[in-house]
Amino acid sequence: MRKLKWKTKKTNEGITLIALIITIIVLLILAGISIATLTGENGILTKASTAKKETQKASAKEKVEIAVMGSFGSDGKIEMDTLNKNLSQVEGIDKENSDLTGTTLPKDVIVDHYEITIDDSGKVIVKGENTEDENNPTPNPPTLPSTDDTRPFLPEGSEILSDHLDTGVIIKDKNNNEWVWIEVPKSIYSSTITSTDYTAIETAMQNYASAYRDSNYSDTFDSTEQHGFANETEYNNHKNSMLKSVFENGGFYIGRYETGSVTPRISVSDRLTTPVIQRDVYPYNFVTCRQAQEKTVELATGGRTSSLMFGIQWDLIMKYIEVKGAKTQDELKTNSGSWGNCYDVTFEITRGMYTTSPSTSGSWNQVMATNQYTKPTSKSILLTTGSTERNSVLAIYDLAGNVWEWTLERASSISDPCTTRGGGYSNGAVFSVSYRVNDSTSDFYYRYGSRLTLW
Repeated sequence: MRKLKWKTKKTNEGITLIALIITIIVLLILAGISIATLTGENGILTKASTAKKETQKASAKEKVEIAVMGSFGSDGKIEMDTLNKNLSQVEGIDKENSDLTGTTLPKDVIVDHYEITIDDSGKVIVKGENTEDENNPTPNPPTLPSTDDTRPFLPEGSEILSDHLDTGVIIKDKNNNEWVWIEVPKSIYSSTITSTDYTAIETAMQNYASAYRDSNYSDTFDSTEQHGFANETEYNNHKNSMLKSVFENGGFYIGRYETGSVTPRISVSDRLTTPVIQRDVYPYNFVTCRQAQEKTVELATGGRTSSLMFGIQWDLIMKYIEVKGAKTQDELKTNSGSWGNCYDVTFEITRGMYTTSPSTSGSWNQVMATNQYTKPTSKSILLTTGSTERNSVLAIYDLAGNVWEWTLERASSISDPCTTRGGGYSNGAVFSVSYRVNDSTSDFYYRYGSRLTLW
């Protein structure tokens, strides 16, 4: 019997290498499309993140808008005290770096890490983006030490140069101007006084610094020519803003140096450039009291007000120096020759420049570490700012002597209502740092300058 042979048919059912490569390429293309759809510039995740940020920004803006809307008075105007209170209660507000005390608009606040401005009309504008990163959170802003009596504020963008309350808190603002904190203890006020009890606040300050008061001078309005204020109401509003801030914060800042100019001023006709508060610059002289005050707005920073000092502020500086034990009442009231640039004293200048003829040629002489200069007794020289440590106290330079410094204080003299403080380089040491001189609204000489305050 013949055996049957079965033939097996060979088949190729596996995948070829070419097909495998094509499959991988297709999968990669699909994966790329999917990733781009999720994470690309217009991807789902990117759009979701953008939408989240826009929602957060809108939420922050809405919170501020609600605070503003709730601050209008019956006269249809924004009541600043109410606005400050409403803003302080906004969820997510950065109280340390927001303007919650200022009495004028515009005002800057930070809510949920967004920089927001309330303009003059009350319109809310989001200025910046939220810089917080969940994986890299924004570090906490620097803070200054505080006590029950004093709470120095730090204007936005400022750098802390010294955080020692006992020897003087010093900051440098975003424009490189330097300021020193003057402590005015909150314990000097009655517990019943509030931040808008302006008369009671001022009276408490006057009592505290009574040793440096003078009944012939007062912080009152005289005329527009005096300081540039349009009327008495505007002047008083400015003063009340200062009183409220000093009461709430337990102090105020003053310029570490006299107001300065980066180029020497030799005439009243010199252009009024933006002043600075920095070391080794020329005194900003040849200005009337009104001009000095009107230039102060250019040094405002971080939502704070810059101004000439009121008389009570100068008195409070004297009290601060006395309480800290840095100078005696005699050195503050009777004779400041031991630490001031006065006509009848001698001392060594270690840096900067000096001139003996500021009213004529404006020629200045450079002082080097290897070429120091000793000022002779009975000789008048005007110094650039911070020329010697000898003329400083608690990190404040040239408070005694150098240029007379304009204030917002009114003298009782009808013809000479303006007031300067601190003594001058062409006067004797008996014109002490607390001494007052009355001058006319038109005075502008080389011996007149200023020192600013920030509140």
